[in-house]
Amino acid sequence: MALLIPDFGPMEKLPESKEAWQEIYCELVTPIYGGGVQAAMPDVLMPIRATAIRGQLRFWWRLLAQQKWNLKEKSLREAEFRLWGGIGEEAAASLVFLRVLDVLNVKQISYFQGSLDSSLPSDKKVRSKSKSNDLKPYAYVLFPMDSEEKREKTLLIKEGLTWTLQWRLSEKANETDREQVLETLRWWVNFGGIGARTRRGCGAFVVKDSSNPVFKQPLSIDEVMKAGCKLVLRTSTNHALLAWKEAVQRLRDFRQGVGIGRNHPSSDTTKPAGRSRWSEPDEIRRITRTHSDRHKPEHPAGDLFARGVFGMPIIFHFVGGDEPADTTLQPKRKERMASPLIIRPVWDGKGGFQAAALSLPLDKVLNVSAELLEKNKIR
Repeated sequence: MALLIPDFGPMEKLPESKEAWQEIYCELVTPIYGGGVQAAMPDVLMPIRATAIRGQLRFWWRLLAQQKWNLKEKSLREAEFRLWGGIGEEAAASLVFLRVLDVLNVKQISYFQGSLDSSLPSDKKVRSKSKSNDLKPYAYVLFPMDSEEKREKTLLIKEGLTWTLQWRLSEKANETDREQVLETLRWWVNFGGIGARTRRGCGAFVVKDSSNPVFKQPLSIDEVMKAGCKLVLRTSTNHALLAWKEAVQRLRDFRQGVGIGRNHPSSDTTKPAGRSRWSEPDEIRRITRTHSDRHKPEHPAGDLFARGVFGMPIIFHFVGGDEPADTTLQPKRKERMASPLIIRPVWDGKGGFQAAALSLPLDKVLNVSAELLEKNKIR
């Protein structure tokens, strides 16, 4: 059902500027996961927040500053605080003003079948079989909802929502500031998103119109390479959800697909897939000295946890009484590491969408130390 957005009264007064407001008119093309005040829950009253957009813009600006504009440590920090505002004792007003207007067509959808206010089945197997047909193709990236027991934590904001982002610069901003903000915004509209799990394609949007035509121009593979990233694109389709579906399937198959990430099942089993071709399960078996007779460690890679590069934590679940207990791979002395891989549908500039995989720079990721956690004990 459509939800009306209430009138919140006068907007917070922004600093004066002779700059005219620039507008970017956006439309959501994949559902928003989370994004509200409470974790994993959408906010139907304020689904698009200027503060959240500012946070994303800071991320893309830092990427460009490090990889393209060659700013180093202290100078990068100083430049970031000057342009985007400081934090704590180094607080300073931002030179970039943002506001969100005209949020329309806000609708909720449920990951599981049933009315939005109904309770979920208590049995996990029954609940698993009741996933929404519309969202089943994306279950691989929406998996955190599988274990939720409350309906309100399995709701998403449906694609089709529209909003206008207005932005302008302070009078103190110079031409370099303007060029950097324009490029930062361009990266955000190409690869950013709204809410959580945006690196897996949730909350993706497209620019329908803009006071500056540059925001409707897709970033090319060459432009992406100049920022130390790599972009892979598939054939265009007319629908963003179809492009997202292909991106999700490609990632799922790479990590778990039969004949790619896993062996084919043996003839004497009813299981849908065989043994993993990745090294982590066997290395966990070696470290814990626990394994079934059917799954003696045999992978030659040794002490290698390759899938950690795609983000951590990763929970490894083994089936069988003689196998290791659930084991978590996590960055050392930290709880998580964001994935350097972004998948999502991207606008092709011609009316269609392409499944896209963007690899962010890997230099720091490849040097991250990891540890295994089993039954609250570091292995």
